[in-house]
Amino acid sequence: METSTATISVLQVTAIHAGRVLALADVELILDGVSLVIHGVQVRADASKTEITLPNYRAPDGSWRTAVTLPDEVRGPMGDAVIAAAMEIGILMEKAAVV
Repeated sequence: METSTATISVLQVTAIHAGRVLALADVELILDGVSLVIHGVQVRADASKTEITLPNYRAPDGSWRTAVTLPDEVRGPMGDAVIAAAMEIGILMEKAAVV
């Protein structure tokens, strides 16, 4: 099995507060030395969950589709990095434990 090295850096997180979308992030992925920047990674949250979604586009049939497909091995850590960056600047807060 072949392995690759990936480096993930959150370049910027911008608060927008548009419904469930709290912010947009720019993320740099360096995969085997090749840099890719994904703009418009969405930070979404409501009372029940927080999620990171990749940028979307409207397809000719009117449906929304993901603009970038990443393997889970990259997508998961990228989401974790974006959540950490959003927490660091106060866009997201850790949910208090219910006692």
